[in-house]
Amino acid sequence: MSGREDELRLLGDLRASLARLGLGVRLHDGLPGLMVSTANPGLFVWVFVGASGRTFTWRRGDSKHPVDDVPGAATKVAHFVTAQGGQLNGSANGHTD
Repeated sequence: MSGREDELRLLGDLRASLARLGLGVRLHDGLPGLMVSTANPGLFVWVFVGASGRTFTWRRGDSKHPVDDVPGAATKVAHFVTAQGGQLNGSANGHTD
């Protein structure tokens, strides 16, 4: 399996775990990464597999969790999204201006 295939599989696994936690999430193939919906319509948290391939990364890269613990990563991302109440530092609006 190629690095890209591994990355997409990991993101797919994380997407399923986040969906089970009730979050709106979709895979963005072009980057690739996950767009996790927040309380603010149109505002997303982007989650990627880090360059090392060993961590999921979000919020400007300073929030990380090992890819070998997908449920734990989903819990941390969900906590970040809900704890911020939609006022996210380091999130994106889904546009590439």
